[in-house]
Amino acid sequence: MNIIQRVMKPAMAALTICLMAVAFLGSCTSDNEEARTPQAIFNVSKTDLNVNESMELTFTGVADQVVVFTGDNMHEYAKRAESNTGFVLNKGVFTYAYTTPGTYTVTVIASTYDTYLGDNQQIDIKEFEVTVSDNATKIESIYANIAPNVYIAEAINDHDWVLALPTKQVNNNKEINLRPTNQRLAFTLESDNIVLYIDGAEYNYNKSKFDLSKKHEIRAVAPSGAEREYTLYGIIYPELSNVKAGDAALTLVRNAYYQDMLTYTYSALPETAGPLTLTYTADADAVFYADGVEQPSGSAIDLTRQGVEYTLVRTSTENPAVKATTRIYFAPAE
Repeated sequence: MNIIQRVMKPAMAALTICLMAVAFLGSCTSDNEEARTPQAIFNVSKTDLNVNESMELTFTGVADQVVVFTGDNMHEYAKRAESNTGFVLNKGVFTYAYTTPGTYTVTVIASTYDTYLGDNQQIDIKEFEVTVSDNATKIESIYANIAPNVYIAEAINDHDWVLALPTKQVNNNKEINLRPTNQRLAFTLESDNIVLYIDGAEYNYNKSKFDLSKKHEIRAVAPSGAEREYTLYGIIYPELSNVKAGDAALTLVRNAYYQDMLTYTYSALPETAGPLTLTYTADADAVFYADGVEQPSGSAIDLTRQGVEYTLVRTSTENPAVKATTRIYFAPAE
């Protein structure tokens, strides 16, 4: 190789690299697509809402990115310079619910960009108003926290609730008397703006206390003035006492986790298999059943028979739909 060849070879290599770079940049530039004209077109499920009711916005226009400013606190487009933010629409659908009543201006921003480096942003902006009312009067749950357990009321229709409590609860293998008087009630409400009145007095969680073995009248009032009436029935799970199978006395064992479950244990039974005379004393307003058939004290019952459903049912004298059902089990002592 002569000196000219030695000089020309690296020069040609450098020229080749430069030409490749130019070709690459040229191809990028020629492949760049200018931003499309954005179109903020969308459908809205409804613009008259109740608090916590969802609005659904479906985007049908043209955009590389869509941002929605919902118009409520910290999401106002006019205050975007003051740290107010919007929500980036995902997969063409945006769902939102307002927690405070009012009229809100919703701003939808459709943006497009050049494909090369995302330059040349173009935007289209559309606005519409949403009116949010607070007519909510729905109670979603009622419960009482009586340590160590939480007792949850059951809705038996759209206006009556039943809160059933045991006479005793088990904690650390010890039986503790449950006193239903002077207890707090807690609620989950459809709206935080609902005001409750119980037995005519305005409810306050920290100050209001009740006898949970009795009936209470509840009125839920929305900010709009809408009202709804409820009744909470307090009732105690019934029990059997003085239980004997023949001459053998049975021992009551409570369950720490299931307050509606009572097990009566026996240490021995007569060698002759078959039904025994079961005698007991039941709480007032309570009826003892085996597979739905009433079993008065003195009935013949085979305690060793499997699959029988024993229940003790107390029915409210004020409302026959209100019941407290205790599940009864018979088992040999461990």
